[in-house]
Amino acid sequence: MADHEKTNPERFDPSEEAGRLIESEHRARYRWAARLVDGKAVLDCACGTGYGLEMYAAAGATALTGVDVDAEAVELSKGRNGDAARIIQGDIGKLPLDDDSFDVVTCFETIEHVEDAAAAIAELHRVLKPDGILVISSPNPDVYVGHNEHHVHEFRPAELAEAVGKHFDHTAVYEQRAWLGSSIATGAAKAPKARSTDDLASTDVLRLSTEDQGPIYGIVVAAAATPPALEDLVAVGDAFEARWWEEQVENAREGAEAVRKDAMAAFERGNEALSQLHATSAQLVDANQELAQIPLLRHKLATLEEQHADLSREYHALLESTSWKVTKPLRRG
Repeated sequence: MADHEKTNPERFDPSEEAGRLIESEHRARYRWAARLVDGKAVLDCACGTGYGLEMYAAAGATALTGVDVDAEAVELSKGRNGDAARIIQGDIGKLPLDDDSFDVVTCFETIEHVEDAAAAIAELHRVLKPDGILVISSPNPDVYVGHNEHHVHEFRPAELAEAVGKHFDHTAVYEQRAWLGSSIATGAAKAPKARSTDDLASTDVLRLSTEDQGPIYGIVVAAAATPPALEDLVAVGDAFEARWWEEQVENAREGAEAVRKDAMAAFERGNEALSQLHATSAQLVDANQELAQIPLLRHKLATLEEQHADLSREYHALLESTSWKVTKPLRRG
């Protein structure tokens, strides 16, 4: 793929995307799954820079392990979590971990990056204890905006549940959506990074809805037994998020206008070239017509040369004739 087409980062980094919608999406998944980790041994597979492990530690996990294939991400995660978590470099297709090691395994926005998703899911199942819980997510290709060149296959929620269900007796599908909103609060109030629906119980919510196209992300919770039901959660980004999206739209609009102008200029150049082509074609037709006359002119020339030769022979024959010589004295008079 050409470099100019590589427009998406391979992983989310909160230090670069703080306060934006993408952060609320990623942190919401960890905040939501953190309800399962209190007192548990937890693995975060593809832990990235380790912000999820940090959230699990705050939620009461007793043993934390993170695995990521990228060496730089592993070092950043170690720096963020210190001794609170064991961070290992490894591939999801062959995890450097023992069987039946974890009570909870989370794997967010990773399975779509993997060539052999079935082998990866089998590995996640292998390292889980028999009564453990897997929480896994993928973008939904029916709704997810744009093309991410790092994604091999994005799973629809039901498709992900089917793939995970080959290893687990029970699965539950949850749907993650994203909205932009408008809030009115006291001047001293600040929008929180993440709040549960319980925290919002006293808030008057005005919901403006259009036709629902489905979730942007599907999240599957799987276990040998029926997994516990998890309550809804809302994560709110910073107030400038809407302005940021406005800027992105404007930038995209300007880019589209530049492309349109380039296309129009190319069209005009094409018209000019077409006109030149038509003129050249007409000249070529004229030249071909002139060339077509050459065989006829050559034939006429050959005929005239033959006639000239015949007349020349007749003239010389006349000069050598007796009558011409006898009448010579008469021609002098």
